[in-house]
Amino acid sequence: MTRYERHPAPEKLILQITTEAVNLLALGTPDKPADVSLLETGAALTVKAWGLFQELADSSVALIQHQKELLATASGRAALPDEQLLECYDGPMTAELIWGLFETAVRLDDAQERATIHQLALLLADALDFDEWLERNGPVEDADK
Repeated sequence: MTRYERHPAPEKLILQITTEAVNLLALGTPDKPADVSLLETGAALTVKAWGLFQELADSSVALIQHQKELLATASGRAALPDEQLLECYDGPMTAELIWGLFETAVRLDDAQERATIHQLALLLADALDFDEWLERNGPVEDADK
């Protein structure tokens, strides 16, 4: 059984955010630049919130920029290997990501930055069909009862 983290590492959050930005671009959706921009900002704010090395944010931006360049040249290639693209998230994986973003938001002092992380959580919950998963699976019964 796969174990999901209730407190995912911030490095994992940055990787997930970056991968979702690359996915969005690789799917050929240049009509949603605000979504990609929100993902880029979210990665940078995650670095800031957790006091991580700036190189993580720089790597994230570079990978997203590389995907933008590939999209602009219509190369049909992606900046990430196929096995990392369009990873299928199940409900617990999405919950882990959303929870990690909320933990990130509370570490930020600026209200606008917290609101940005909240918007990112909503975007990812929608993109990863979290509401649909919750409706389909209902509440989880406690096995200890």
